[in-house]
Amino acid sequence: MSITAILLFLSLSLLPYDTEGVEADLVLISDPGEAVCLDGSPPGYYFRKGTGAGADNWIVHLQGGGWCYDEEACLERSKTDIGSSKKWKPTEDFGGLLSDDPTQNPDFYQWNMVRINYCDGASFAGYVDKAVDVSGTSIYFRGYKILQTILQSVMSKGMSNAKEVILTGCSAGGLATYLHADYVMSLLPPTVKYHAIADAGYFIDAPDVNGDMHIRGLYTYVFNMQKCSDGVNQKCIEAYKATNETWKCFMAQYTYPHISAPFFSLNSQVDTWQLANILQLGCTPPRCTPTQMEQFEKFYEEFKKASAPIVSSETNGAFLISCLTHCQSTSSGWTSRLIQNQTAAATFGDWYFSRTGIKNNVDCAYPCNKSC
Repeated sequence: MSITAILLFLSLSLLPYDTEGVEADLVLISDPGEAVCLDGSPPGYYFRKGTGAGADNWIVHLQGGGWCYDEEACLERSKTDIGSSKKWKPTEDFGGLLSDDPTQNPDFYQWNMVRINYCDGASFAGYVDKAVDVSGTSIYFRGYKILQTILQSVMSKGMSNAKEVILTGCSAGGLATYLHADYVMSLLPPTVKYHAIADAGYFIDAPDVNGDMHIRGLYTYVFNMQKCSDGVNQKCIEAYKATNETWKCFMAQYTYPHISAPFFSLNSQVDTWQLANILQLGCTPPRCTPTQMEQFEKFYEEFKKASAPIVSSETNGAFLISCLTHCQSTSSGWTSRLIQNQTAAATFGDWYFSRTGIKNNVDCAYPCNKSC
């Protein structure tokens, strides 16, 4: 495993979550069949029951935590809480869009909340039928089976009778939201109001400071290693099958044009994970050399180009800020950072409920935003 891959894995292996409010209970799948974590342990999710006006509405969040970029890295990951369920806590608190506190989550605080735990290393997209032997230890690539099995369990808890459903996720879970938005929609009756919001999942196919497209190679290896072609957007697969570029369907910018579900993109245009791991900038603006700042500005232009379909959409929504940040929907940034005097929470709510206000909210260039 390369040093780059190790750094990439470590940088996302433990994403921070702000925690507040009533605790959610862990639900482990008692008879998972093929749907197992990397180490073979059962998958699971955290569940908090909705109340009042939100009793028939559901938020389903896909946990983030990076990817394992080769078999050896997946073996190491299988010994952690994002590769095994053996040490998951019986209860957890969640903030932002997942909170039951109306000051943090004014529009959705009464909804049923499900946080699907991430333990497969490929954004819930892979499926390899046989165990993979790595240095004498068996590991399992079953992320898509995990997603399918957990959604069946959630349906049995009441989501089959839902009136409204929101799919969301942060980082690798944000990418998973792009990948699976249409699949989740296909499981619900057409009468359900269904929308998706991906947080910090728009990882772009851009060169690093040396001009190399190394991130493309890493995602391609994950896509092929875990056999993700059946676990991503199938319209995207059809679009790239003839050119043998189906790996692109593991990247949000190539998947986004093929998504049918109503979609909201929450992202920084200068996302800190992408600056460190895709661009490999090696500094934190503005504490950079003139050459590094020039590379930083080029990345910003690359992101603007890649996100053009989001910005130009007449139906989908967005909150694309210029703060140096990563995930926002589960932290205080959800209700504190502003674009045109609107928070991410308000912008998403205005879009979701068709209220007045800016629904496709794009920031000016760094460092213009004083709320960062």
